[in-house]
Amino acid sequence: MEKGRARVVKVEQETGDIRSLTFEGFDEAFRNRSAGGFLSMKIMMDGQWSKPHPFTISCAPEDDLLRVTIKKAGPFTQRVHQLEPGEEVALAGPFGLFCKGADTLDNIVMIAGGVGITPFLSVLRHFRRAGIKKRALLIWSNRTLDDAFALDELKEITRELSVKVVHNLSREEKGSDMGRFEDSDFPGVKYEAGRCTRDVLKKHLDPAGVSVFLCGPPPMQDFILAELEAIGVDLKSVKKENFTWQGGK
Repeated sequence: MEKGRARVVKVEQETGDIRSLTFEGFDEAFRNRSAGGFLSMKIMMDGQWSKPHPFTISCAPEDDLLRVTIKKAGPFTQRVHQLEPGEEVALAGPFGLFCKGADTLDNIVMIAGGVGITPFLSVLRHFRRAGIKKRALLIWSNRTLDDAFALDELKEITRELSVKVVHNLSREEKGSDMGRFEDSDFPGVKYEAGRCTRDVLKKHLDPAGVSVFLCGPPPMQDFILAELEAIGVDLKSVKKENFTWQGGK
């Protein structure tokens, strides 16, 4: 296989518009990746290689294969969703410093919107594989629970590690019976209705000495930053995922 090429070995449908792809045969540089980093991908479109597009690596750094989790949102990602095992892609990386050093922090808060969960899945999978028991909170906003994935895996992580998971479901009306989602076997998994407001944040996190990582659509990030500031979180402690990468042709 040519340098920079990799082969799809597995495709998993996570939700109606989100798929995970697993690759083998990638460059050795990926063996030294950090949790939460990203890669650039080119695929064959109309008989030629496309421009590169960045995607977070959603697996743990300890995993032997590479995995990305991608939402279908345009012509490129639509074609990505059509990839089948055996097809080749061109990968470059790893890139990014977003979550680098997260395993050295003591009070970690990860706030995700939709498919923005991917770097945090990488971090939590890393914690699990490496047996790192750092205190961590994940707040994940989706429209409904059907838009979320890896739910059983996250439940198990809360039981094995010092991790709390809060599913924030924006299309659930305030005052909804969120208890219908609760599972007494997994007390570390909670559910909140409506937007991820300052009330939700204040209920689940202590703003003192916290290290916050934020990933999601720009409007969501802007809203969360204002809500964090309102409950006393020092915004200098917040790291946002903004891909520090410039694509080539």
